Amino acid sequence: MRVIGGSAKGQRLTSLPGDHTRPTLDRIKEAMFSMIQLYLYDAKVLDLFSGSGALGIEALSRGAKECYFADDDRGSIRVIKENLGKTKFTSNSKVFLMDFSRALETFRREKIFFDLIFLDPPYGKGLVEEALGIIEKEGLLAPEGLVVVEQDKKELLRISDQCFLLWKEKKYGNTIVRILKRKTDQ
Repeated sequence: MRVIGGSAKGQRLTSLPGDHTRPTLDRIKEAMFSMIQLYLYDAKVLDLFSGSGALGIEALSRGAKECYFADDDRGSIRVIKENLGKTKFTSNSKVFLMDFSRALETFRREKIFFDLIFLDPPYGKGLVEEALGIIEKEGLLAPEGLVVVEQDKKELLRISDQCFLLWKEKKYGNTIVRILKRKTDQ
């Protein structure tokens, strides 16, 4: 696993041992970041369900201003901090050891809003819809912000009751990447 673009391009990242997390494949990551490149510069990013932190680190490498990482696994937090040190992004990152709902509540309480949010939770547990509901309720996405969702292609994403619109969607083998925008009153 490595950073594939930007200032830290080529830097190898530590991954978590075992099958607790599933790293985003380079070809998926490249396609994902090609779709959102224009939204990265100077963005405040949230990498929720961070795992190794690869998505947030990729965003920082490609011009994001800062990134918040949240995961409820101590091993993930250790690996994220190690990877931030390797890529020299520690100073513009904040790392939280907490589950996604508590992290989102903390960000609301501290009035932290995001231009870009990555959601790549464990597959098949309905966590994307739950997280989107909290993001909507707490108003954590900036008006022109994006949510990037990575899921198993068999998983449905019900957003009809949410404040989001499906902007882009691409399938890569068993993985689907969906990019959501906020609905506007046009």
